[in-house]
Amino acid sequence: MIHKYGSHMQLCGEDGMEGSHNFFVRLLTKDGWLDDSNIDMALLLVRERHERSGNWVGSDWTILDTTFQKCAALDYKEMKTTQAIQRAVQPVAKILPWLLKESGYIGDGLIRNSEWPVIRVMDAPQQGDCGMYILKYCEFLTSNVDLAKISHDAMPLYRLKLAV
Repeated sequence: MIHKYGSHMQLCGEDGMEGSHNFFVRLLTKDGWLDDSNIDMALLLVRERHERSGNWVGSDWTILDTTFQKCAALDYKEMKTTQAIQRAVQPVAKILPWLLKESGYIGDGLIRNSEWPVIRVMDAPQQGDCGMYILKYCEFLTSNVDLAKISHDAMPLYRLKLAV
């Protein structure tokens, strides 16, 4: 397993990441919360498994930003048709209000408890490689940075920074 998953060896080996013991404790604790290192490793292993199986196909990426003020899901992918977006996002728009209510996050009448609308953000910057834009959207949205500051011309720099 160590030879197959080089990143796992780095995590668990002599030069492993700080707190690697907690990494496994979180995984093995029943109903324990996972942190980003657990999620990152799981997604890496899923990608590697798909690549080895031959069932891995390239796909478009989009990001949904859920806003509780508007009770809506905001989609930043301009290149897809509205119907395709609606089909892809409808399950999320339907289940999100239910999950919020069941988790106790919302009470009766505070937030719309029916299916949320999907709002298309048509002026979002685009390029052929949507993956890098999605990463920057996530970074900027979670940092409260204006999306207008994402620059197509800066994409090579963003890529270099990610690689280093």
